[in-house]
Amino acid sequence: LAQAVSSVQQPHQPSIRTLRVAMSKHATLVFSRHGESEWNVANIFTGWVDVDLSEKGLGEAKGAGELLKAEGLQIDVAYTSYLKRAIKTCNLALEAADQYHVPVNKTWRLNERMYGGLTGLDKKETVKKHGADQVQIWRRSFD
Repeated sequence: LAQAVSSVQQPHQPSIRTLRVAMSKHATLVFSRHGESEWNVANIFTGWVDVDLSEKGLGEAKGAGELLKAEGLQIDVAYTSYLKRAIKTCNLALEAADQYHVPVNKTWRLNERMYGGLTGLDKKETVKKHGADQVQIWRRSFD
């Protein structure tokens, strides 16, 4: 189904991944992760805790919009989670791309994974206590 996947990245800016679909040569799906959060800086498991973007994250969000603009990508509709770090990233990117008109749909289904008991714990300390393999299982498994 996928015809081509490309990634555009500039130094100190997030990548914008685009997926061009073979069924419609006019469709482009753009994925962007939220900018760096305050808990990313602190190396803490975040999950659904609604933490804000760091200063770097604010710049990354604007940088994503600048990449959209530079690539000439026109967004028809945007989707984001209910988490403010994702909402701010989306809004700042659309603003930097000069695409204020784009409707933004929010859903909890796009929230990050719920880390349960890991939420709020220091990642390095958790690895020391439980081992890297176990932490990787907790972070990447679905059960």
